Order: sequence, then C-alpha cells, then structure tokens
Amino acid sequence: MMGRLNGMCKRITALALAAAMFLAGASVSVQAGAQKTGSRAQAAVRPEFPDMKLQEYPVDTMEAHSGVAIRSAASSSVSLSDSRWADDGNDYYFSKLTTKEKNLYLSLKQAADQYISGSANFQSTKVNRDGEQVKVYILPQTSYAGLTSAQMRRVVNCVLFENPQYYFLRNAIVYSEKSEMVSIGLYAAFANGSRRAAYTEKFEAQIEAWEAQYAQAGSQLQKEQAIHDLVCGAVTYNNNVELDDSDDAQMSQSCISAALFGRSTVCAGYAQLFTLLCGRTDIQCVTVTSAGHAWNKVRLGGAWYNVDCTWDDYEGGFTRAYLNVTDAQIQKKDTAGEHIVSPEWNGLAPSCTEAFSEAAAGIRSVTANITAPEKMEGITALSAQKGKIAVSFKPQNGSDGYTVQYASDRAMKQSQKKNIASVKCEITGLRTGKAYYVRVRAYKLDAVGGKVYGAYSDVLKVTVK
Repeated sequence: MMGRLNGMCKRITALALAAAMFLAGASVSVQAGAQKTGSRAQAAVRPEFPDMKLQEYPVDTMEAHSGVAIRSAASSSVSLSDSRWADDGNDYYFSKLTTKEKNLYLSLKQAADQYISGSANFQSTKVNRDGEQVKVYILPQTSYAGLTSAQMRRVVNCVLFENPQYYFLRNAIVYSEKSEMVSIGLYAAFANGSRRAAYTEKFEAQIEAWEAQYAQAGSQLQKEQAIHDLVCGAVTYNNNVELDDSDDAQMSQSCISAALFGRSTVCAGYAQLFTLLCGRTDIQCVTVTSAGHAWNKVRLGGAWYNVDCTWDDYEGGFTRAYLNVTDAQIQKKDTAGEHIVSPEWNGLAPSCTEAFSEAAAGIRSVTANITAPEKMEGITALSAQKGKIAVSFKPQNGSDGYTVQYASDRAMKQSQKKNIASVKCEITGLRTGKAYYVRVRAYKLDAVGGKVYGAYSDVLKVTVK
C-alpha cells in the first residue's frame, strides 16, 4: 500500500511541477532520488531488453490458425485521410523511403488503422518457435514484391517506431520470401475486437487527459519540456519485465504499457509514449534504438536533439539531464554505449549536432518533411500515331509519381488526368486533326496516402494525327 501511495505522490508532484514549470517558462528541473534498477545504473550489466531488433518468423506461406484464409491488406491507392488516428504519428522516416518502400509502409499502416478504427477480431497464423508450432496474431498480410528482405525490414521498423498510436503492434514480423508477403505481429491481449475497442477508448481518454495538462504551454519548447516531465512523472520503470517472454505479454515495447496497465514499462514504452504525445502536438519526434535501448530524437527550431525519458526518470523523481542534448553529449555520458544507434537506422535517424539553444528552440519550426516538388521542365508531347499523343519527360528527383493533364482547351476547363509512376505516358482515344493541350506535374506521397503536388509544367499544344 505504501509503495502505491509513494508512486501516486510522485506522479502528483511531478505533474504539478511540470505544469508550474512550463507556465513559468522554466528550462531545468531536477528532483533527487535513487536511480532506477535496470535503468542507467545497470546499463553496463545488461540491456533493458535482450534485443531491440525485430523478432522474425519466416514461413513458406501464411496459413490461418482457424483454417480461414488470411486476408490481405488493401494495396490500391491507400488513403488514410479520413482516419482520426493516422496523423498521430510522424512522417520523418517515411519521407526518407523510396516510392516502393512508401507503398509498403502505407499498406501496413492502413491495415493497422483498420484495427484501431474498427472492432474486427485479429487474424492469426502459426509459426515455428524453437521447434514448436505456436499461434500468433498478425495484421492482414501485405506484398513486398519489388523490395529486398532488407528493405522490407527497414519499412517495418519505420512503421513500428513512427506510429506508436497503433499500440497493439508488436516488435515482430511474419513473412514469406517465397510469396513475398509480410505481416506485423499483434499483442494477443487485443485480439478480441470488442475488448480492443474498449481499450482504445480508455487509451484515447488517457492521452487527451494528459494533453489537457500542457495545452496552455506557449511555445513548442515549453510543450516538449512539459511532455518530457509528464512522461517521467506519470510512468514508472518496470524492474520485473520478463525478458525471456517471446510474446511480450507485458506489452513492454508499446506505449500502451506506459499509458494503461499500471503505467509500468521499459525504455521502448517511455520512448513511444513521448513520440506519440509530441506527434499529437505537432512536434516532430521519432523513436530510435540501439542493440538494447530506445530513446527519442526531437526537432525544435529546426535543430534535432536527443531526449531520453527513461534515463531521466528516477525512483524519487526525474531530471532533465538527457533532455535536448547532442549525440556527442549523450554518448559522453553513456559509458555503456547504449546510445549508439543501430545500423538499421543508417540513413534514416537524424543527427543531433547542434548545441541546444533555448532561444532558437523556442521558435516554432515549420520545416516540413515532405515538400512539394519543383515545377516540371523539359516536357515532350508528340502525336506520331493516329488518335494518340506520346508524353515523355525527365524524372524529377524525390518525386513518387506524376500527373498528366490534357484537354481540348488551353484553360483546361474540361480536362482529364492520368497519374503515372513512369516518365512516359500515352494518351489514346483522341480525335484526329484536333488540337489538344498537355501539361505535367510531379507529386510526392505523404504519410496518409495523399499527394503533395508541385507546379504544372508549361502547357504544350499538340495536333493529333
């Protein structure tokens, strides 16, 4: 009973202090207390989790445990624009992916979104674990054709650590190299659709209650500081995590363990909750991992900084020693090497090299990760065959596709459009001897399946043969 009272007092004190600090504009907070066992004090003894990498279950084909055919995720024109959950994550990793990788990312994200927005039961399959066939729950399978297995894993990692709102996703994949299909593992506790819907409601209510506590913070920096303090104050480190549990029944790798179920978690839970709260507050933030640790990188005033709520959290309070520090600073303090980013984040995780400046960080950053492509140039449109126009152009770096627009009037009032992935397009069914007008624009995909368009090229007039 005394332990629960002490924990409650800690949370009340920390939350009250956080509220007072961001309203007062304070930049430093330290509360004394014994260091957490299994946190920074034991980092040199063992990692917080035996392996932050994906649990992998290769199979020949995916077969349902119940005998019902495994469903596939929708792969055509993925759009999450109507989802109230899809924007709660981030798009920094997404913006670094190739077009094919983005399409896989969006298919997996759409499959997860259907489970958080609906009440369908999870589907399941069987995998071989240490020679035994065991039942696992999975997302609807998605094709990764055209990608290597390494690219597929890269995409899955980005989905997992950039979309903590899908709290039921596990750090595990089931995949078939034979059929080039992949699925992400799901926590069994949420397999029942009605039960999951109830947890989703509780989860959202808790997040909104926390958000109300720092809603009055003025700048992004003040909000980020308040979120850090709230996470450290509301969450406790789980010293009794079952490291050998392949199913992770304690859901320690999800922010759900930091939001509900006693709010006791390990580094991944801390980091994913911080990512979620920042994302919902329009602060760019991602989770990164090393071999046995997870923490955050956050963007303020155009610069990236490291944040480690786990290492800032103590039994008797919290500090800001690991809030908004550079890579060099955090690695100097970390003698165990827990903050050396794993190779799978090469080319993805941002570098934190700029020393923290409160003045600069307090300025709202409006830098978008996905920007509109430049105006298309060098378009060619010719009619060499009856009733046809052949359009071609040079590829624009960073674009995911192109829109070709054509009409019989220069103003394009009654135009038609074709979205294409290549740099060539043939327009057919045109009237011989008639003049048509053609123009092209490039687009980039965003993290909800929408398109960010660039400016159209100059209009070309072509008379059809």
